[in-house]
Amino acid sequence: MADRIAVGRINSPWGLKGHVKVTPLTGNPQRLAQGASVLVRGERRRILEHTEPYGYPMLLLEGYTNRNAAEGLRGELLEIEESELPPLPEGEYYIDDLVGLTVVTVAGDEVGELVEVLTTGANDVYVVRRPGARDALIPAVKDIVQSVDLEARRVTVDPLPGLLD
Repeated sequence: MADRIAVGRINSPWGLKGHVKVTPLTGNPQRLAQGASVLVRGERRRILEHTEPYGYPMLLLEGYTNRNAAEGLRGELLEIEESELPPLPEGEYYIDDLVGLTVVTVAGDEVGELVEVLTTGANDVYVVRRPGARDALIPAVKDIVQSVDLEARRVTVDPLPGLLD
C-alpha cells in the first residue's frame, strides 16, 4: 500500500516457537525492537521478542506462536503506517519521497527520473534514468543539488562539466 513503509522482510522461520529471521529495511533499529508495533499482512502485531544470535534480527511476533505459523510468513513485509514516520529536518528527505521525481538542470533541461538513491560513506548518489542514454549518477551534495521540490515532484541540479556526458 502506498501509505505504508516496509521496515523489514521475513526470510524464514527460526526455531520451534514461532520466531522469524528478518532482513531489516530500515536504518532505525527501534522499528524492530521488542515492544514495537508493526503491520504484518495489514494487521497490527507487537514484537514480543527480539534477539540477534547470528547478526540478523530474530523476532517473535504476537499471534505467531509456533514454527508452522511462522512458516506461513516467509517473504512477508513488516510495515508501518507512513504517518508513523518522524518529520525530518529541513533539507532532508526520505528515499521513498525522492524516487520518481523528475531531475532537471538549472537551465531547465530535463535529465530524467530519479530511480534509486545509493547510500555511500561520503554522500548519497542519485541514480537518474535517462531516456536513450546511460543512467546518470549524481552526487547528492549542495554544490550540485540546488533544490528538491516534493510538491512539484522535481529535483534541480547544477551539474559539473562532464557529469551528464
